[in-house]
Amino acid sequence: MQKYFKILFSALVIVLSTISVVHAATWTAGLPQVPVNAKPLDKVWATIANDSSEMAEVGIYEVDSVQGNTATLIDGIGTKIPNVPGAVIHPLGDSSKLKPNDLCIGSSWGASKVIGRVKSIEAGQATLRYKWASTLTDKLMDHAEPLVKGVNPMAWVIYRNSMNSPYKGLVIAKGDGKVWISTDSGHIEVSPEAKVLPLDMAQNGFEVGQTVYVYQWGFGYKPGTVKKIVEPYHQYEIKLVGKDTTEVYIFSEVAAKI
Repeated sequence: MQKYFKILFSALVIVLSTISVVHAATWTAGLPQVPVNAKPLDKVWATIANDSSEMAEVGIYEVDSVQGNTATLIDGIGTKIPNVPGAVIHPLGDSSKLKPNDLCIGSSWGASKVIGRVKSIEAGQATLRYKWASTLTDKLMDHAEPLVKGVNPMAWVIYRNSMNSPYKGLVIAKGDGKVWISTDSGHIEVSPEAKVLPLDMAQNGFEVGQTVYVYQWGFGYKPGTVKKIVEPYHQYEIKLVGKDTTEVYIFSEVAAKI
């Protein structure tokens, strides 16, 4: 029996020695220490860090309890998430002011933090048109709200990466002269606030002949000119600088200025 336990103990040591230590995501370091602006049962926007990488998930959660500068949240399947910093927890916006064609941010199962335009509103819930892969799709949202203005939490913005190229992202926290931004890839960038600008996607749409900037994944924004309105508010035929032909782009890829 003693020999058996020695073998079992040795095997356990070997297994434990192969388990890597999980470190907290580095982007959480330096987050402002602020009280949670919510109470139990509230629905809130929040960003949940992936402890094994620099990825993070932005979505809507329910507040379970508040512990000063942190909170325990509950996700859509009932899992409790403890120790979420108050800096990345934000109240939901007012959805009652939305009307058809408004630009907004929406969240639903499988479609979090999407930029969309309101297609319709029924029983207080908005159906959005938004970019999915390379096409426009319609989806009923669990929640939608007007875009946040300025460089503030839950606002879409333009930031400059290490190569000084302009990219778009969503502000998840702000403080001490820095802005924490959720990127298209789901990573978190920390940028000096002075290098971050509001993202202007033209609430009333773009006009033929207007100079615009088109977002290209992995390359940032490139300048171009609107040649044709393919679908009002939603799709534009644009010729990029340096290109011989035009291409059709969806509204959320196009900015009025950078």
